Amino acid sequence: MKSKEDILQKYYTYTPDGIPEINHSGLLKAMEEYRLEAEEAAFKAAREMQQQQYQYPTFKEYKESLAAQPIQVSESDKIKLIADSIVEQFLPSDPATLNFSFNFRTEGKSYTAFYARNQQGYWEYQSYTPGS
Repeated sequence: MKSKEDILQKYYTYTPDGIPEINHSGLLKAMEEYRLEAEEAAFKAAREMQQQQYQYPTFKEYKESLAAQPIQVSESDKIKLIADSIVEQFLPSDPATLNFSFNFRTEGKSYTAFYARNQQGYWEYQSYTPGS
């Protein structure tokens, strides 16, 4: 592992008097390089073994494994989320109503969302159907 001084040395400039100085962007680059050096050293010290082989053969593969994977949301979950976020615009004014539905469009498609009143009197999402 490189020392802090070795890393900083790459980013120094010198004044006409020969005094070393470093600007803020150089310092930030040096700090990032040092952080990565320390992180890689920690990785090497703590590599996990699985069946006599390293779980991550290289530091790059280890770093890629830490990257957040996008969550895949199903179409029905998206429709429920959208319907729940706009349902208040469509609530029936008659307090005796037990079921209702409403139509909406998203991503160029039409849908009908169905709601029913629960035991406590709150509206609960039931299902949806694709519109025409």
